[in-house]
Amino acid sequence: MLYKKISFLVLTLLLISSASAQNNWTNATGSGSWMDPNNWSEGVVPGPGTSNTRINPDTNLDPNNPVGPTIGPGDLATTDAADVWGPEFGPISVNIVGGSYTSPAWVGMVSVGSDPNASPSINLGVDGSGGWLDVINFLVGHSWWWTGGPYTTYNQGSGTAIIRDTLWLGGKANLYGGIMYSFNGVVMATDVHPADICTLNIEQGTLMLPLLSAVDNPDTPDVDESVSYTTTVQGWVADGYCVAYGGTGEIVIEEMANWTKVTAATEQQPESE
Repeated sequence: MLYKKISFLVLTLLLISSASAQNNWTNATGSGSWMDPNNWSEGVVPGPGTSNTRINPDTNLDPNNPVGPTIGPGDLATTDAADVWGPEFGPISVNIVGGSYTSPAWVGMVSVGSDPNASPSINLGVDGSGGWLDVINFLVGHSWWWTGGPYTTYNQGSGTAIIRDTLWLGGKANLYGGIMYSFNGVVMATDVHPADICTLNIEQGTLMLPLLSAVDNPDTPDVDESVSYTTTVQGWVADGYCVAYGGTGEIVIEEMANWTKVTAATEQQPESE
């Protein structure tokens, strides 16, 4: 019950946060730059004292051809303590291309999509550009309050992703490169979505998880039990929720001093005679 025990205070804060004023991404200049205040509805770049950040095609300069924000080299983007809702509900993306995105909010970034043919994406360090993502909770097509928007994708080609609480995964996460740390592990939507919708794909990237995972025991519903994260990842692999190189490789799990390291190896080819 660990991840279901959200306190009344936290729920209240979430409701207040979602109902407050929003700083909507508009891309009014057409530049696609996160750091340009003219691309935001409140005329300020998200940061200290600004409202909740929302990235959605229906507030874009051209809703029929939405261009999401890019955090480029040298850009230091922060959302202060306001939540980030998006990219969501349409083919719009957030791109961290050599820059840095940091959020101390409980919902550091939530991306959801209900249409498999028009899904949003979050991209970090694609094409080797590097970058930094640092959030509390990272919600990719899954959350503790809604499970109906799994059609979204996180792609990491290089750089570093720091998730100081939990990765909530109901959509797809592709670790093509770089490294991701998730301090409290992953809540995988295995009880909600099939593996062809909810997939953790590891290629040249590295996923660092804690040594232990908290699990529910139906015999003791008020007490969580701990199992090794190695066992948890092995279960994902067995059920098809965690794959290497799109299913052609092999997931490699190593237990280190304080971490469970998950990487991938390409499928070994038979030696020619």
